[in-house]
Amino acid sequence: MQAQPPTDSPPYITVEEYLEGEQHSELRHEYFDGRVFAMAGASDTHELIAMNLAAALHAHLKGKPCHVFKDGMKLRLQLMSRDLFYYPDIMVVCEPSDAHRFFREKPRLLIEVLSEDENKDLVEKYFAYQRIPSLEEYVVVSQDKAKPEVRIFRRAEGWEPGETHHAGEFTLRSVSLTLKVSDVYSI
Repeated sequence: MQAQPPTDSPPYITVEEYLEGEQHSELRHEYFDGRVFAMAGASDTHELIAMNLAAALHAHLKGKPCHVFKDGMKLRLQLMSRDLFYYPDIMVVCEPSDAHRFFREKPRLLIEVLSEDENKDLVEKYFAYQRIPSLEEYVVVSQDKAKPEVRIFRRAEGWEPGETHHAGEFTLRSVSLTLKVSDVYSI
């Protein structure tokens, strides 16, 4: 018999209920082991930086077996017998068998533009994403145009704090794409 949560806590939501609810909701929600959390809206700077990255990736990968998703496709993780769903800012998936209609499970590249709650991207997601076997790179981008910063973490380098770029070029090795930091921040 499954333990029931205390009566003063929010009701437990199954994965199926969550996926059904997301199809009809005006708000997006992340899911953590039976609980849903509404997501805050993004700033214009956040959206423009993410769009620059997604557009460059889409143009580069067009006609190749990889697909680029910008913040509308859910990422499903199953960690320690718990289901989690996030909405990464940018997700690149190259595995043809990873084709669920409403989520993906095998990304090659994930990019997050830092939100107001930087700890979610720099701590929670950083540790959760490392456990995805298919993931090769996790990129975190500051949304502060006055202090541009692109941080790249790679599986091949043991997920240790990786490259940090404030200017010049950087390469997303997982998809063989070199970009200029200034192009990411051109708004």
